[in-house]
Amino acid sequence: MEWTKEQQNVIDFRNRDILVSAAAGSGKTAVLVARIIQRILDPQNPVDIDRLLVVTFTKAAAAEMRERIGAAIEAECEKDPQNTHLRRQSALIHNAMITTIDSFCLFVVRNHFEEISLDPNFRIADEGEIRLLEQDVLEQVFEDNYARQEKTFLSLIDAYAGKRNDHGVREMVAKIYRMSLSSPWPQAWMKKLTEPYQVERAQELVQTEMLEDIAEHARLLLCDMCTQMTQALQLCNEPDGPQAYAKTLEADLTQLQQAENLQGYLQVQTFLNGLVFGKLSPIRKFSGDVKKKETVMEIRSDVKKEVETLQKKYFAMDLETLLLQQKRLCPFLEELVRLALEYTQAMETAKRKKRIVDFADIEHFALRILVDEKTKQPRHTAEEFRRHFAEIMIDEYQDSNQVQEEIMRAISMEPEGGHNLFMVGDVKQSIYRFRLARPELFMDKYASFSTEESLQQRIDLHMNFRSRAQVLDFCNDIFYKIMSPDLGRVAYDRDAALYYGAKNYDENAKGFKPELLLFDEKDELLSETKNLTKGQMEAHMIATRIADMKQHMQVTDKESGQLRPLRYSDIVILLRSLKDYGTDFVQVLQGAGIPAYVESSTGYFSASEVQTVLAMLRILDNPYQDIPMAAVLRSPLVGLDEEEMAQIRVDNPECSFAEAAMHAMQDATEGALYDFYRMYRKLRGKQDLPIHELIQKILQLSGYGNYAAALPAGERRAANLAMLVEKAVDYEKTSYRGLFHFLRYIDKLQKYEVDFGEADTTGENANVVRVMTIHKSKGLEFPVVFVSGLGRKMNQMDASDRLVVHPDLGLGICEISGQPRVKKNSVFRSEIADRIRRENLGEELRILYVALTRAKEKLVLTGMIKDAKKTFSEYTGNVLPGKPVSYRQRVRAASYLDWILPAMLSYPQKYTLDVVPPEKIVWEEVEQAADSRENYEELLQHIDHAKPELLQQYDQWFSYRYPYQSEAGKKSKYSVSELKHASLVLQYDRSEGEAVVPDFLQEDREVYVPDFAREEDREYPAAENVNQGAMRGTAVHRVMECLDFAAIADIDTSDAGAVSAFVKQELDRMLANGQLPGEWYALVIPEMIEAFVESPIAPRMAAAAVRGDLYRERPFVMQHQMEASGGTVLVQGIIDVFWMENDKIILLDYKTDRVKQAQELLMRYQTQLQLYADALSRVFSTDTKKMVAEEKLIYSFHLKEVVTL
Repeated sequence: MEWTKEQQNVIDFRNRDILVSAAAGSGKTAVLVARIIQRILDPQNPVDIDRLLVVTFTKAAAAEMRERIGAAIEAECEKDPQNTHLRRQSALIHNAMITTIDSFCLFVVRNHFEEISLDPNFRIADEGEIRLLEQDVLEQVFEDNYARQEKTFLSLIDAYAGKRNDHGVREMVAKIYRMSLSSPWPQAWMKKLTEPYQVERAQELVQTEMLEDIAEHARLLLCDMCTQMTQALQLCNEPDGPQAYAKTLEADLTQLQQAENLQGYLQVQTFLNGLVFGKLSPIRKFSGDVKKKETVMEIRSDVKKEVETLQKKYFAMDLETLLLQQKRLCPFLEELVRLALEYTQAMETAKRKKRIVDFADIEHFALRILVDEKTKQPRHTAEEFRRHFAEIMIDEYQDSNQVQEEIMRAISMEPEGGHNLFMVGDVKQSIYRFRLARPELFMDKYASFSTEESLQQRIDLHMNFRSRAQVLDFCNDIFYKIMSPDLGRVAYDRDAALYYGAKNYDENAKGFKPELLLFDEKDELLSETKNLTKGQMEAHMIATRIADMKQHMQVTDKESGQLRPLRYSDIVILLRSLKDYGTDFVQVLQGAGIPAYVESSTGYFSASEVQTVLAMLRILDNPYQDIPMAAVLRSPLVGLDEEEMAQIRVDNPECSFAEAAMHAMQDATEGALYDFYRMYRKLRGKQDLPIHELIQKILQLSGYGNYAAALPAGERRAANLAMLVEKAVDYEKTSYRGLFHFLRYIDKLQKYEVDFGEADTTGENANVVRVMTIHKSKGLEFPVVFVSGLGRKMNQMDASDRLVVHPDLGLGICEISGQPRVKKNSVFRSEIADRIRRENLGEELRILYVALTRAKEKLVLTGMIKDAKKTFSEYTGNVLPGKPVSYRQRVRAASYLDWILPAMLSYPQKYTLDVVPPEKIVWEEVEQAADSRENYEELLQHIDHAKPELLQQYDQWFSYRYPYQSEAGKKSKYSVSELKHASLVLQYDRSEGEAVVPDFLQEDREVYVPDFAREEDREYPAAENVNQGAMRGTAVHRVMECLDFAAIADIDTSDAGAVSAFVKQELDRMLANGQLPGEWYALVIPEMIEAFVESPIAPRMAAAAVRGDLYRERPFVMQHQMEASGGTVLVQGIIDVFWMENDKIILLDYKTDRVKQAQELLMRYQTQLQLYADALSRVFSTDTKKMVAEEKLIYSFHLKEVVTL
């Protein structure tokens, strides 16, 4: 492969910290892999692959990178098969640390848990369980504080709680806690939050970061006003402009221009308080351009309003008054922080008690292992990692957070003055701020690293090898105008621009110019489409464009490089959010004959089949809930219509609807309510079942699972219900139990939008138009990209809360005082909220960049707009040539179109904006309604004129019941273990009142064995996440399979020393000849084998071995009749050992179960032993002689005894 100069530098440079700023489509992954390969193959200083730490953002990226590196190593091995270094890398690749940051942190914690006194038997809880725990712990913290009745706490509640509850205050505490998780040292961060409110003097207040930030923001706004006023003045001085206004505007501009040199809060405050705008001279009988006059007046009026807003919002109070406001707020904020610290401690205690952690805990635990919390210096464990890793490579560095930064810094050479960090990413694609990513980390290094030869070097990859020149030109044109350091801290300059590097496109091909398609909501014809949502209108517009493209457009084939007709799978529709739009888009596209699929990470809980089953679970838990009861009665589970629902209410008007429904069910003697109530009572009696079994029972008894599968999109509906069963299984792995807590668990997932997305039933290569979020598209590319929903409002909800929290600025809260209570915005809260809004806008800019750079060949932007003519008029001409869109205009943006429209309109000769006429949509809807009505009436006529015998035949067909339905869920072949477990469950009588199956019926639990306790061979590292008890059982069975029983006859089994030496010799022999892997060798406890050799059964087996009558690990398959159903199935299994003794069969099974008494083994395994005996009898019996297993034995390695069945 031919690399560019910059790419080659990335691959070759050594002995320095490197920051690679890789533009979209610049091949950063290929370059990173090439660098790793070069490090391995370096003839001067080769590095083993396991001495490189490669951190990726996702597991999929890590797997892909490992695969690429492995393939490259194999290719080199084929060229040079005698190269021992390459063969070594081929073996080491499987243990190489190519991983996500979460997995690396987990590795650190798993291997060094004792350094922070962490229970090694922890598990990672899912988000639903953590949310439940957070609610329970927070409730207990508040209960404890209410019990203590401390004045500061009660004052906080009195001021900030609602009329009915204290949920608002609780959410404030939880918000501080959640934000603290992005800090390396959460409790230290929380303790500093109130420092700006604890200053004693006004001069100290001026020096706070808060007021400095206010001053800088105000200065930027004032400088931007200068630009706007300059534009207005230019209009005044034009021949047909309002020249009478020029003198006043010149005076205004002269004043505003002084703002550029202002420094600090006090100077800005003094300037604003002294700013006076002159009075415009009246113009009578104006003969010039009226529009220019109106534009000048609008610009000046807008500037005056902005100055007035700034004065009132930030600079109305003098410093002493502001200081008093801070002192009034300080006690409330100190109390909130105290509660947050108490909550943090309580959460840590609760998690340790339950032995659970979340991923934020894992990161913080890893940091505490690696860095001393007091001194902030790396600890000895960090030094060990530092000595091991030759280089640390971080992919997608722009999405790192501060905790991850401290971890990587601790294990790098930086603390020793060395340089071995390699970071690659693109800050313009940092779109995970909601996950507490800190793009500032990348930006700081981008500014400080040199592009020249140095120990901290930046390399920019500009060339884009993905997209056509038309797409790149459009992206550059748009982002030159809207992406600047003053909003999002990213400068879209020559260094950040995209440069065309692809060589596989036919540049003479036509039709690839980017487009902007708009629908005007104010169009009169759209009033005829009242049944259409905005999303459906936009989707109709897109469907029309796709249909046209499908007929006429060609794209470049990835394999041949030649143009070919467009396929649906070449097209993707990207949305900022799928909420309210994703499903609408798919339905409209499918209605237009375009196959479409929405790749949703949300929408699962809103799926009707999931809501129906959840409603059923809710009334099983508590039948006196109106909404769930009504949902179930109207659903196909019961199928009542509106009149029947109304009759329930009429019959019992005094009580709640749910009570009325219960009365109606209890009184019913036939019909739907009677049938449902019988099923309901049966299910109520099974509430103690595991939740997943209860859901399966609902689907089975009601037939709702089959009903949902038979509906349109039945495959997805069935998959959604199967996913609900899976989520119930996941819930049962948590520390919570029971139906009530399961419903709480689901409620928390819904509240915090921890959605799973509807089940994916469409293959990756299906020929469909895909609809997905911009976030999901990151890292992907598509020939044709529609970026849609551009007119939708951007979400700024996190800046609207009473309490706003910023990782750097701290806390801001409304001031509430007086009776009745009066809410007043504080200066600090106003600034923090504005800072959050600006940072949100910076993130939205980067999200838009990601969306536009997904396109390889064709980019189409779409959106809804209100009053297109007026909007175009407002935006046309207000961007100066060669200048970006004004700062104030960018900051005020409410949607993506507020950025895109002025940017595109500033290139009037280059881009056109198409407002699509709505006639087609209106006619499509009218035709669809007419067709629907016509089809319905035609169907009714067919039914009325149908032959009676045909109706009778169809009735027979639809009422048919499969006679072997009870066998439908059974398999044709079972293992002995499955039949054994089924037999156990049948034996155990659950009606005796126990809600949980007893321990001896449970599967073996996983036992975690820490690394330092494993005496393992380094060539056989222990597998992660493996049930150690099960592994030990497998290892012991392998030993018994390979043991030289004949040799036992030659030793004195009563001599403990001889037995011990024999067992040691045998285990070593098995290890040496490869019969026993090293990881199994480490798990075998020799004393267990010694006890067996000393048992009375061993000499009998030794004698059989000498005679040649000992048979081990013998598989079988036989037909078996099931007791419950009478049907027959195939049974397969493997018999541990049996032997012939005096012409009789002796059967023995090895067991490593940890039991207290032999009776437990008999209960567990009698069915299994009987099946083995039956199999042996069939094999050895003849027509003249029936052979049976004379003895059926179990040897318990735990009890060290032989148990006879």
